[in-house]
Amino acid sequence: MARSLYNGASALTFDPGRLAEESLVNEREQKLRSLVREHFHFIWRLLRRMGFAPEDADDAAQQVFMAATQKSERILHGNERTYLYGVALRVAANLRRKLARRRQEGEPLPAEVVDLAARPEHAVNIGEACALVDELLRALPEELSRVLVLAQIEQLEVAEIAEAEGIPLGTAASRLRRARALFREQLERVQERNPFREGQP
Repeated sequence: MARSLYNGASALTFDPGRLAEESLVNEREQKLRSLVREHFHFIWRLLRRMGFAPEDADDAAQQVFMAATQKSERILHGNERTYLYGVALRVAANLRRKLARRRQEGEPLPAEVVDLAARPEHAVNIGEACALVDELLRALPEELSRVLVLAQIEQLEVAEIAEAEGIPLGTAASRLRRARALFREQLERVQERNPFREGQP
């Protein structure tokens, strides 16, 4: 119940319920800022390596953090990245279904347009290499692609990968070995497209 606090001729309304609600909103905003500051780049890179265009990765990353703040009480301190990773996988799955429907309906999908002719040669090589890596990652089974991204790009240890994926340590290590082996096999098959291969002029 609201109460009035009098200060001279003026009356101020004191509503404990409203103050509690405002405090919760402020707490969520602070949580969101902290999560974005510390983990946005990790989530965005993950979504990009999962094959999404930059604009789709932007939208998906925002969904990840907005969803996380709505369930912020479930995020244990020190477990933020693992929780966000799980949310990102669910958001990515929903986005894939959405994009699949758009393809079926014949709606044009956003394309990554890179003007290679306007870029320095080294930048062109890096762009081509990144595009090739993305292509090879998409060709891997999804569970293998994820662990390879976490290990090679995000530099996570096997134990951290196991925690993020929610799988036993031995399973994580086995998947990573298989992912690396398959990736090497694929790279050998398209070696002529590797801009940094030996003998490349």
